[in-house]
Order: sequence, then C-alpha cells, then structure tokens
Amino acid sequence: MQLVFSHRGIALTQSMLKKAEAAVLKAAERIPRATGATVRFDEDGPERRVEIVFNGPRGTRLIAAAAGRYWGPALNAALTKLVRQASKERRTPARRTPAPRAAGRS
Repeated sequence: MQLVFSHRGIALTQSMLKKAEAAVLKAAERIPRATGATVRFDEDGPERRVEIVFNGPRGTRLIAAAAGRYWGPALNAALTKLVRQASKERRTPARRTPAPRAAGRS
C-alpha cells in the first residue's frame, strides 16, 4: 500500500509522522484491499486539521477529516470517522438481502 503525507509549510515532528503512519496502517487492516492512502495536515492559526483519503479498488475513495487544537486528537478523530465509513461500506444496500415483504399489502 502506498502512503503519502502532505504537510507543506508545517513543522511536524518525526514522532507525529510515525504515529500517523502506524495508525493509518492499522486502519488499513479494516479496509479490504486498500491500494493507497494520503494524509494531509493543515494548520490555520490555533486549529489543526487532518484529512485522510483511502483509495480502494475500482476507484473507491473513503475520505475523513477532523480538526482540533492539537495534532493527536485531530488524527484520532479522523481515523475514527474513516473506520466508521469502512464498516458502513461493507453493508451497502446492493449487498444486503432484501427483507421479505408482508403478505396482503399493496
């Protein structure tokens, strides 16, 4: 899986980049056949923003973003959103079996 970090003009520590890498790889285990991920860090005054984009097969993209006062909580919130999206992705309406209809209703 290809992993890309984008943090132009922002001074991120190596430990934060390693933490982000480990967290994204752990999340990738829950997303079947992920082909790549992009993690963008952005800063606007006191607000830090983290956006994670997972690329899957057949052009499937999962995007999650979160903002916070510090990098760690923003990264954790974005990963939580991403994992929640991945669990919903597995249960799309096309893959669910239709519920039996009640007899006698029109």
